[in-house]
Amino acid sequence: MQALVTGGQGFVGSHLCELLAKAGHQVRVLARPTSDLSPLEGLGVEVVRGDLGADGDLRGAVDGVDWVFHVAGALMGLREEDLVRVNRDGTRRLCEACLTHSPGLSRFIFVSSLAAVGPSPGGAIPILEDAPPNPVTWYGRSKLEAEGGVRSSGLPSVILRPPVVFGPRDREVFKYFQIARRGILPVPGAKDRSYSLVFAPDLAEGILRAAETPMRSGEVLHLTGPEVVTWSKLGRKIAAALGTRDRVVHLPESLVRAAGHVADLASRLRGRPNIFSSQKVIEMLAPAWVASPGKAQEVLGWTAPTPLDEALALTVRWYRENGWL
Repeated sequence: MQALVTGGQGFVGSHLCELLAKAGHQVRVLARPTSDLSPLEGLGVEVVRGDLGADGDLRGAVDGVDWVFHVAGALMGLREEDLVRVNRDGTRRLCEACLTHSPGLSRFIFVSSLAAVGPSPGGAIPILEDAPPNPVTWYGRSKLEAEGGVRSSGLPSVILRPPVVFGPRDREVFKYFQIARRGILPVPGAKDRSYSLVFAPDLAEGILRAAETPMRSGEVLHLTGPEVVTWSKLGRKIAAALGTRDRVVHLPESLVRAAGHVADLASRLRGRPNIFSSQKVIEMLAPAWVASPGKAQEVLGWTAPTPLDEALALTVRWYRENGWL
């Protein structure tokens, strides 16, 4: 099959490209002109330069493809409209290009986020795919609006919502690995919140399975690992993988919120966003981010295969071998 992967040079996208190439599919990647393509070296992928956040002709990217894996997206911005421009409007432009130039498209796979449906209101009780959406951040709202655009496009589509993703090449959860290496495990607030996680190579397998499996158009699936962890439990597991001590330190919520506002100010002064912000603090202090893997198991026959401890150990090994730790 001829597959287009938007953001294929990125964290999740590069794992997907590896899997597609290994399976013998032809892979085309849509990447911004300034993107680092080193994660794709040796995979034999075709690269088309383009930017979903700007007006431009996407025909060269979508022409003749069988599958579109829309993985690219903006995680952060100085303003909400920065995320809307890429996540909602860029997705709409990609759908329009597919409708015009890819009449033989068999599936449009949109990798959204658990942020689009919002936190688990019942704490550690998993949220289901049919729960009323209640996104609490700019990112979540922009992803939910993008989902709506995919559904209304008329394309044969599947919408996937992973929770927190970690693994080799990740830079977001990596910051917690860096902190844990010092033997300190900061936990925001006095309450220990619960989270679902998914290992990036496992997620890539689930994404590919969503392209291969017959199902009705517009299906929504949560792709998550089976193990639910609290913030402190995850920190202890990371510390164990690193071979360091694990001293948990609870940070007052007021301090965490203040730090988020300071980070916002610093980002505005620099003119570029940082992954830590008041928006990230909203996510950190939400009741829980727990999703059920049940529907994905039923529809796709997919269960994340790598146990959490093993996945963390593999991640640490990659960070060390590549000089990140």
